[in-house]
Amino acid sequence: MRFFRILILIVVLNTGFVYSQEVSRVIPDTGRQGRTFPITVHGTGTEWTLSPYCEIYFDSIGVTTNNVVIVNDTTLTGNIIIDGKASTGFHMCIVGDNFLNYYYKDSAFTVFLNVPVTPTPLLPLNNSINQPITPYFLWDSNFYAVSYRIQLSTDVGFGTLTYDTSVANTPFVIRQGVLVHNVKYYWRLKAYNSMGESPWSTVFNFTVMPVGIISFPGEIPAEYKLFENYPNPFNAQTKFRFQIPKNGIVKLKIFDLSGKEIETLINGNLNAGSYEINWYSGSLASGVYFYSIESTGFRDVKRAVILK
Repeated sequence: MRFFRILILIVVLNTGFVYSQEVSRVIPDTGRQGRTFPITVHGTGTEWTLSPYCEIYFDSIGVTTNNVVIVNDTTLTGNIIIDGKASTGFHMCIVGDNFLNYYYKDSAFTVFLNVPVTPTPLLPLNNSINQPITPYFLWDSNFYAVSYRIQLSTDVGFGTLTYDTSVANTPFVIRQGVLVHNVKYYWRLKAYNSMGESPWSTVFNFTVMPVGIISFPGEIPAEYKLFENYPNPFNAQTKFRFQIPKNGIVKLKIFDLSGKEIETLINGNLNAGSYEINWYSGSLASGVYFYSIESTGFRDVKRAVILK
């Protein structure tokens, strides 16, 4: 009987299919997100030198290893790579050899929270044009970030800021009245959590669509006039038409029901003539709004209704 037991053991050893009891420990057994460093994995009852190679795994997305070296039957070395978004807490260590043997240890390694990784801007696309006046901002978010700071500027160096605010998460739509038509903007953001803040992201830029003003050729009008917008009511887009008998500064603005200015569509010098301009209401809610024109002592106000 004893002879047969020895014979069976010899056969198993010759095939290389030797099963370990477990991984005994990982040294070091803790690390923070966004770090890479050497580790050593120890096992009990193993025969790792029988295999041409071994791999080390962890039961966590974002925690990987490379450069695994078999030191002896019970010891492996390698590098652990902890992604900035790796899940925190305890993780199982798994060693696999060339013969599909796997050796485990629960809660062998612990990942701790670190400062957030740098966010990646996604939308508006970099170098994009014809963006709406209330663009939709999207970035690659980090589960471990609790807030973000977003900045917009007409200066690539952000020497002067058009917009600077904190938001809880992506996506984010900038409010009406912040941006101006036919202007190029640069934007960037950073992430925050209890450990600190990330570096600023890559800078993206976009250009807001032109206001869409059209000049109608013909006789010079005899009087100032602001026409009713059409269509009215409207959903997302309407047209304003007006005429001026003299060259001069023209201001065409949008206000909400409380009298708060929402957007300036025109603020510049125009020659005498008739004009039409498209207005994109963007993310504005349904309701009553007013549009006014001012030019050389003339002022008029009319009502526009958004229905969504």
